[in-house]
Amino acid sequence: MRVLKLNIGNFRNIKAASLELHPRLNFFIGPNGAGKTSVLESLVVLAKGRSFRSGNHKDLIGPVEKQLQLHCQLEHQGKTYKLGVERSVSRWRGRLNGEDIKQRAEFASLLPHVCFEPDSHLLVDGGPDYRRRYLDWTVFHVKPDFLSVWVRFHRALKQRNAQLKQTEGRQSAEIITALDQQLGETAKQINDLRCLVFAQLQPFILNVLADLSPEFPPLTISYTRGWGEGEYQQYLLNNRRRDQDAGQTLGGPHRANINLLVGKQRARDVLSRGQQKMLACALLFAQAEHLINNSIEPIFLLDDPASELDGKSLEQLLKRVCRYNSQVWITAVVADLPQQFEMSKDCAVFHVKHGKFQKML
Repeated sequence: MRVLKLNIGNFRNIKAASLELHPRLNFFIGPNGAGKTSVLESLVVLAKGRSFRSGNHKDLIGPVEKQLQLHCQLEHQGKTYKLGVERSVSRWRGRLNGEDIKQRAEFASLLPHVCFEPDSHLLVDGGPDYRRRYLDWTVFHVKPDFLSVWVRFHRALKQRNAQLKQTEGRQSAEIITALDQQLGETAKQINDLRCLVFAQLQPFILNVLADLSPEFPPLTISYTRGWGEGEYQQYLLNNRRRDQDAGQTLGGPHRANINLLVGKQRARDVLSRGQQKMLACALLFAQAEHLINNSIEPIFLLDDPASELDGKSLEQLLKRVCRYNSQVWITAVVADLPQQFEMSKDCAVFHVKHGKFQKML
C-alpha cells in the first residue's frame, strides 16, 4: 500500500499543505513544534478517526476554520482510491472515491499502518487496554469477520451495563439473560479469533526482539481472555450479583490482556525505559511482519525515533525498516538522519517549519 498524495487543511498548526509522497521513503525534517508529527498524525486520523496524541478531536481542528479536512490518494492491492474526511466539533464525514461512507472501518482497512511514537512504550508500561487494542488492530486486518462480531459484543455489553446501573427493582432479569446469551456467543468468537492470531503473532515478537536486542532478558508472552473458567454466558450468570453491585460487567473480552513477563515479574516493573521502548519496537515490527505475511503491506510511521532510542538501538531499528518493501514516513529534528538509511538515495525529504512544507528532494 502506498499513499501517493496527501492534502491537509486546518489540522493543528497546518493551515494548508499538499504533499506528493515518495513510494518508499519520506523524511520530514524540522524543529520541534514545526508540524512534523502532525503529518503522521493526519494519516492515523484518516485511518482510525482518532489521534495517537489526543483523544479529543477538538485539539485537532486548527484556528482557521471550524473543521479540518484530510484527503489522500493511495494505491492498495493494485487499485487507486481517493479518501477524504471532514471533521468539526459535532460532525464527521468520510468519502471514498466520491461516495459517502457510513463506517470508518472502510478507511482503516485501506490504511494499514504501524506507528512508532514517543508513547509506544505504553504497550509495555501501560494498562491492558493498550495491548488489547494492539492485538485487535492486528486481528481486524487479518480476520475480516472480527469487526462485526466485536461491534455486536460491545453493543450488547453497553446495554447490559445500562441495565446493571438501574436500581434493582427496575432491572429486568429477562433482558439481562437475553444479553448474556448474545454476549456468550460473540465473546467466544472474539476469543477464538484473538487466540488464533496471537498464536501466529507470538513467535514474530520473540524473533524480532532477539534480532533487535540479542541481550534482552528472557521474555514470556501469553494471552488471557478476560474471564475465568468455563463458557462466558455461564460466567456472567455466576457473577451477576457482583456485576450488579459494581454497576458494570467486570469480566470478559473487554478485559483481555497480553501478559509480558520477565521471569515471574511484569516486564513494566523490571525493564528500564530504554528496554521498554525496544520491546515496544519489537511488538510493532512483529505486528508489521505478521500483516506482511498475510499479504497486507502496512505503512511505517516513525515519529522522531532518534530522540527515543540510543545509537545502537536506532541503528537496529533503521536496518530492520530497510528490509521491507513498505512505504516509510519518518520525522526527525536532525537533518543528517536520512544518510543513516541504506535506501536514502531514493527518497523524498520535506523541510517543515511553522506548519509549512518545502520539498528538498
